[in-house]
Amino acid sequence: MIPSIKKQPFGTIEEQPIWLFMLSNSNGMNVSITNYGGIITSIQVPKNDELIETTLGFNTLEEYLSEDYRKNYPYLGALIGRNAGRIQNGNCPLEGHMWQLTVNHGKHQLHGGFKGFDSMVWKVVDYGAQPNPFVKLEHFSPDGHEGYPGNITVEVTYSLSNTNELKVTYEAQTDATTLLNLTQHAYFNFNNAKGPVTSHVLQLEADHYIPVDDELIPFGTTKNVEGSPLDFREAKQVIPSIDHSFIPSTPGKVGSLFHEGYDILMNVYTDNPIIHIYTGDYIPVLHPKNRNAMGPLSGICFEAQGYSDAPNQPNFPNNYLTPQEKYSRYTIFEFIF
Repeated sequence: MIPSIKKQPFGTIEEQPIWLFMLSNSNGMNVSITNYGGIITSIQVPKNDELIETTLGFNTLEEYLSEDYRKNYPYLGALIGRNAGRIQNGNCPLEGHMWQLTVNHGKHQLHGGFKGFDSMVWKVVDYGAQPNPFVKLEHFSPDGHEGYPGNITVEVTYSLSNTNELKVTYEAQTDATTLLNLTQHAYFNFNNAKGPVTSHVLQLEADHYIPVDDELIPFGTTKNVEGSPLDFREAKQVIPSIDHSFIPSTPGKVGSLFHEGYDILMNVYTDNPIIHIYTGDYIPVLHPKNRNAMGPLSGICFEAQGYSDAPNQPNFPNNYLTPQEKYSRYTIFEFIF
């Protein structure tokens, strides 16, 4: 099988064309990505002469735009920015000035505000099949958008290797010091994307996690996982109600997910300092066209990112980007099937 990429129309938003790209490798693995929100709509792996869906999503643009989906919005498969996670009260102290960000989640900002990178039409910069199938997307975010300072240009490249590695590469530059913390919000479920993820086994290379309050705002401390339900240093069954940031013990491999039924394993690698695990407890009940129904606990996220609420947590490394720097991060999802 020859690695390939297919481009097809996926609809329009305000007269802007939306495209769907399907990346296929020599093993028959397929990854579908749209330039609306940089969303991963599907990841399929071949097992016993059938394609197994391993992530949650929709087959049509209309479903991503529907009121039912947006009112309890779970960010299925989307690129998140400018800032992943919560910003307490929308407050962003920066270079002696307090920037007031928009607040879209109670009194806090979540995942970049009312219209974050997940809801943008990204420019298709390039795509091709060599050396591996890839698509490169770009988004320009103007100064003041959702309250953030600085004009910023972000490029995200998705590529699929013949060793079944889906690599997400992030690059960005700004003309003024700003806050930037990007991630990918795919939900994984290796049981052909049906049933709860509590049927899966999770392992994390993390000795510490970040405790949070009832509104999921960090206390500004870290805690050892020893003796807690969040100790996944040895592989064990996924439990509900995980929505926590873990601190990887070493750079590189940060965790893995396994489902025995279809014998699918995924290893996750990143150079980000945090891997945020979310078990999808608040996914709304949805019935996608020609795909399995989904609801609470239907998928688990591996959100590789920086520290949450870092501007308001003096003990945490910051997520600031200056004009003298170039933002560069990667995450790899390696599938073994």
